[in-house]
Amino acid sequence: MISAIAAFFWLLTALSAPENASSEIKENYPEIGFITAAREAFLASIQGVSPDANGLVAGLTIGVRDMVSPELADQMKTLSLTHLVAVSGANLAIVMGVVYLAAAALAVPRTPRFVLALCIMALYVLLVGPESSVIRAAVMATFVALGLWLGRGSAPLSGLAIATIVLLAIDPALAVDFGFALSALATAGLLILAPALFERFEARMHRWLAAGLAATLSAQLYTLPVLLLLQPSIPIYSVLANLIVEPAVAPITVLGIVSVLVASVLPAFAAVISYLASIPAQWIVVVANSLADLPLARVSFLPGLAGVAVVAVIAGLATLLLTGHKLYRPQLVMALLLILSMSAGWIVRDYLRQQSFAGTWQVLACDVGQGDALLIRSEAVMLIDTGNDPERLQDCLHRAGVAKIDLLVLTHFDLDHVGAADTIADLVTGSVLVTSFRDDRPVVDRILAAYGPERLVTGYAGQAGQLGGLNWRILSPSQSAVEAEDSNDASLVVMIQLAGIAVLGLGDLGESGQLRLMRNNAALLTELGRERLILKVAHHGSKDQSAKLFSLLRPDISLFSVGENSYGHPTSHALMLANTSGSQILRTDKSGSIAIDFASGELKYSVAGKLSE
Repeated sequence: MISAIAAFFWLLTALSAPENASSEIKENYPEIGFITAAREAFLASIQGVSPDANGLVAGLTIGVRDMVSPELADQMKTLSLTHLVAVSGANLAIVMGVVYLAAAALAVPRTPRFVLALCIMALYVLLVGPESSVIRAAVMATFVALGLWLGRGSAPLSGLAIATIVLLAIDPALAVDFGFALSALATAGLLILAPALFERFEARMHRWLAAGLAATLSAQLYTLPVLLLLQPSIPIYSVLANLIVEPAVAPITVLGIVSVLVASVLPAFAAVISYLASIPAQWIVVVANSLADLPLARVSFLPGLAGVAVVAVIAGLATLLLTGHKLYRPQLVMALLLILSMSAGWIVRDYLRQQSFAGTWQVLACDVGQGDALLIRSEAVMLIDTGNDPERLQDCLHRAGVAKIDLLVLTHFDLDHVGAADTIADLVTGSVLVTSFRDDRPVVDRILAAYGPERLVTGYAGQAGQLGGLNWRILSPSQSAVEAEDSNDASLVVMIQLAGIAVLGLGDLGESGQLRLMRNNAALLTELGRERLILKVAHHGSKDQSAKLFSLLRPDISLFSVGENSYGHPTSHALMLANTSGSQILRTDKSGSIAIDFASGELKYSVAGKLSE
């Protein structure tokens, strides 16, 4: 009953939470001098077998998240291992368990043993900082320990429910905190579903394997609805990954805490202990590196609330069946099988569509995240920019059937436009057009090393050529780019004409550059506006756009090559300009890679969808 009340109170609090609600507990978390000093001493002394292993030790010990490399962070996200990048409720349970058992082994009386465990818990919570999962676990542990001390049993599910009610009453913003939700739901799965799964697994496998598998499956199933809100795809290898790395968590946590305790007085000894902790941490790194690169590491699922609802229903039906619910059992089994079959069918259909979406494309905007990569094909293939994600670019090229690139155009040297250019040098058989704007960023040297200076050709206004069945022309900047204020303003603007359609790529050209483009190419752009035109909108849809240019061109399709970003791209202003010009708006952040074809006499497009975003 108390669990139902907690669930209802949570739902009510979440629905009434204001937009962008923030946790009062987190914002007012106390900073204590000796705790801060202990954290700093630990971080200064930490040593390990690799930087990523060090980062995991720091994360699992004191909740520092930013020491792991972006590559490992992405791999952990792919495998749903992100709870191992920072402290969770499981780490708190390990610390309290070790303290309680050690006190019992030393014959510490019962009441002082409870007091000691709770005091250590409080210090640990202060040490790791305002982690939602740790706060939840600490409050729950307090109520469970109180029940044990009073001789009324542990009743952990009731402890979870009471902790949820108390924390939401104190800090309602936690109702919409993803960390809190994941922690509470994972714990509920462990308490409700894991025992039933363990009973079934134990008869078929070793007890330790049965326990680990039951715990991992139940936690994953109960948290999946929330995980789908964060990343609408299903991690195929998540259960396997969690199962084989879980034994490493306890030694990392215990050794890490020992290192923290001695770092201020014996930094050399702390370094040795942290090095020992990094050895099991390196195992997590190896597992993440190995499994995240396997095929189909994540597959798409029903988007939005529909996917969340389906997974929640699956979890509910599985719980009813596995916990001994006998009423309407055959109907429940049929319902679960039907939903699982429909979900699997949707996943397979969506995967097959993603693999074959492009068809006979002429223009294809690759989904490379926050960046540009635009393919144009007419017998030969031109690629304008590469984005900054080599894996995404290579995947797009593979699915589009592109084995070689006859002309590569690099509009300017921002990483989100050219960061992956050096990784496809073996595919580029022709020249590489680059802006004449002087740029001394490191990426320029990388590209020079990959292609050699003899293959890099400076693009400038008036330069033109033919490539297979398409004609291309550079409209901006000038040969010296003296008019450009910065690298964005010096973006190569490329016009491509092929059978029946035209494409205009603006790079990151801003409004002033667009107005200059109109002044210098008035007649050409006016003529372009009469054709079936695809416009690659400048700068991922920033607000720095010219209404006059949109009005003049009136593009049939406005392509926004954009991904997750903190700039607000595409802006409402850019979307409004495209909409009022009569354009069909297509966005890679919403649709994935986008293929466009004019073979039938009208512009048709197909989208890959978002499989793992």
